[in-house]
Amino acid sequence: MEGFEFTQRLKEVSDRFVDQLGEHFYLLADRFDPATLRHHTLFPREMTWYYGEPIWHRLSEEQKLMLNRLCFCQSYLSTGVAEVAVNILNMESALYTILRGAPEVALYMAREVVEEMAHVQAFLKVIERVLDFYGLTLDDLRHANPSLRLAKTYVNAHTLLGWLRGDLHYYYFTRFALNVNQKTVERSIIDEEDVHPVVQALLKNHATDEARHMQMSRATGIAALRQMRHPLARTLACLGYARFAASIFIGRHNRDSRLTRETRIRTLELVGVDRETAERAYAEWKNRVNQPQDPPLVRMGRLYFLRCNFEYIDDLPVAPWLKRRMKRTIFSAYTDLQNVAGLQTAPEVASQHAARGH
Repeated sequence: MEGFEFTQRLKEVSDRFVDQLGEHFYLLADRFDPATLRHHTLFPREMTWYYGEPIWHRLSEEQKLMLNRLCFCQSYLSTGVAEVAVNILNMESALYTILRGAPEVALYMAREVVEEMAHVQAFLKVIERVLDFYGLTLDDLRHANPSLRLAKTYVNAHTLLGWLRGDLHYYYFTRFALNVNQKTVERSIIDEEDVHPVVQALLKNHATDEARHMQMSRATGIAALRQMRHPLARTLACLGYARFAASIFIGRHNRDSRLTRETRIRTLELVGVDRETAERAYAEWKNRVNQPQDPPLVRMGRLYFLRCNFEYIDDLPVAPWLKRRMKRTIFSAYTDLQNVAGLQTAPEVASQHAARGH
């Protein structure tokens, strides 16, 4: 299948690890005992929502730990839901491919589904045990995370577009931004000293799989764009990608939606903060009232996200003006980085700066 030869190399890597899915995910998650949490975190401390804010300093140490652990639960519940959504589209794409393309490419698409479900099962097991430790249920967590419904919108939109076009090229072209977002969190958490060792090992294994999936999404994205023969289709796809990537973020973001706003507020309520105080704390945090700059780890993550996206854009087979337009669109959502360590407003400079911080 033209343009997708790289999947053979990725499948060979996957073949070496597929028999270890049980050991790396199911069995490892089963070893997690919340009674051993003690002082351990589950999420990068600096990436904990509201870290360093006045509300953070008013929380007790136990509440700070609870908030950190609930941030893990919310992040990986969202990840699990997103992976299920991606699986639906991967299987649709595998069906298209096995009917009209190379069967081996379709089989690797299906292989990713097997791996992703191993991740989801492991995450849910850990999440439910953490929630039970705090006397909460999965329903409590889902109620506090209305942004989960966006995954269904994502699937429905790409399924409809695929049906209208007869292919899922738009899906494969845009999903790279989701992989970068996940990689940004995990490259921060796997070296954090206080993270519970079982969870840290689980996330290292997940990062290994996701690094390969990220290679897949990057290469398939470029290949999918080449498959779009009409220049207008390519242009619209590129502009759509830029807007999508600009809406994805680590930490605070000037394009926070109503659903993500509610998720941040309701999660703070689960820790024991009243609604009015939680709303005020969110507004101050999001608008950078008390901390104009993010903590170093968050800032580095946001720079990494920009760098990966800009490098992806640099490799796209489109005109230079369109690449510049895409970078400007994404960079406009990251205005907090314009004056970090001498960072200029030009996206090319952002890319260079992020590369130094990699």
